[in-house]
Amino acid sequence: MLESLHVNNFVLIENLELDFGNALNVLTGETGSGKSIVVGALNLVLGARASTGIVREGAKRAKIDAIFRIHKDNKVIRSVLKEHELELDDGELILTRTIGADGRSRAYVCGQVVPLAVLAQIGDELVDLHGQHEHQSLLRPDRQLGLLDAFARTESKAVAIRELVTELRESEKSLKDLQQDDREQARRIEFLRFAVTEIDNANLESDEENQVKSRRNLIANSELIAEQSARAIAALYESEEGSAAAALNIARHALEELASVDGGFAPLRDRIDGLSGEIDELTRDLQSQSDAVDFDPAELESLNQRLSLIGDLKRKYGDSIDAILAYRHETAAELEGLENRDERLAALQARVDSLMATARKEAASLSKARKKGAAKLDKHIVETLQFLGMKDAEFAISFAEVDLYSSGVDRIEFMLAPNPGEPARPLKKAASGGEISRVMLAIKAVLAGADSIPTLVFDEVDAGVGGAVANSVASKLQSLGETHQIISITHLPQIAAAGHTHFQVSKSSDGTRTHSAIERIDGAERVEELARLLDGSVSAVSLEHAKSMLTEALD
Repeated sequence: MLESLHVNNFVLIENLELDFGNALNVLTGETGSGKSIVVGALNLVLGARASTGIVREGAKRAKIDAIFRIHKDNKVIRSVLKEHELELDDGELILTRTIGADGRSRAYVCGQVVPLAVLAQIGDELVDLHGQHEHQSLLRPDRQLGLLDAFARTESKAVAIRELVTELRESEKSLKDLQQDDREQARRIEFLRFAVTEIDNANLESDEENQVKSRRNLIANSELIAEQSARAIAALYESEEGSAAAALNIARHALEELASVDGGFAPLRDRIDGLSGEIDELTRDLQSQSDAVDFDPAELESLNQRLSLIGDLKRKYGDSIDAILAYRHETAAELEGLENRDERLAALQARVDSLMATARKEAASLSKARKKGAAKLDKHIVETLQFLGMKDAEFAISFAEVDLYSSGVDRIEFMLAPNPGEPARPLKKAASGGEISRVMLAIKAVLAGADSIPTLVFDEVDAGVGGAVANSVASKLQSLGETHQIISITHLPQIAAAGHTHFQVSKSSDGTRTHSAIERIDGAERVEELARLLDGSVSAVSLEHAKSMLTEALD
């Protein structure tokens, strides 16, 4: 619900803060005092387009903040917020709108800048404004269908149809994709088959490229390897200038003699023996490895060709052998699917036919249930319209059968004939501002349990209303306040008396500037305002009448 509204520098309002109650809130005041300004501000913060001249004279910008408390069970608004990656702050939702004197506007949700369309989408789920305003969800056929499903208890059927149609459309798309031009399919199969064959014929192994490069490097440097290996072997064993082996042999003889003098030198002699053995083994391994590398032009050419082949495949199919093999796997799977096209086409067509038959059957059942519910809804709304003084009004839900879509086969619209002899027309075309507010009140009252929008604003609901009808309108607003938060701008004392929270709008001037102000009233102030509404003045008679009316309304 709407907890509070903050308005700065908007038209005649310099600074305003309103804290609303959770039932029926009424706003009263003299004609021209600025009651409609409050609704205008609320309309803007809900995403309506801004007109020129709304920034208070002398101010740089107007700012409007609306703070809502979102119930944890309100899945609709939470889903919309999640869709746009917006988060609540402990259940608190703050909508902000700024309008500069230059006409530039910005919208915020919980401090985050959003497009105006997003603000309007969120606003549509929070508040319905009934009167000459934009946020009237009941004028939209899609919302009407949802409310009918809720009233007729066909929501589960509607969800089932939506899921069936979604699955049907996905299957139809798969079928269409498979039914591409045969020549294009043939070209694709030929390309895929060539790619798979080319990769298979290469007999690639995962780490092969590194191994081939290493072997090519050895053969290309075979002369250097032989030369440096011979040099190393000579230094270790064969050098005439004194090899390592000869030097170790001299040292061993010296240590042998030392060991004969003192046994403490024996371990050192033994270590020399170990070094001599290591040099022997190193020399043999070096000679063996060097002998294994012979310059073979044929092998070198073969290795170069292999690397060239791998390079060609990498340019075509991937940056590495692993990527090439992965591409081959994906390509083979696609090729298999295309080569089994006829079987897949038959299976998909059967799936589409089955889903279509099921969806049409379920849609027909849903339509029947909707029409049964609509007949009951029509009757209840007509009765409520009569209760609200529109005794000759006729209301009906029109049905048009359309091709199967996500909501079934029904296109519906709420139709109204407010006066005898007039044809029934869609709500948005059938009634004046005051009438549309009463029609909306009737519909909302009947659909109270089905409507998920928490806050309802009624402007001009009392237009052309008086006497017993005024009492009826007040009664309906008060009862609707048990399930929704209601904000009603009114001139009728009956409605004002029925309010759980009462705000008085006033206008004043200091000779140079005009100001609108709104304050919550209670006690004696409220009695005086009701007395003014009763006969335009405050007298002992009107005060007594106001007290009686207030007592009766709140009992």
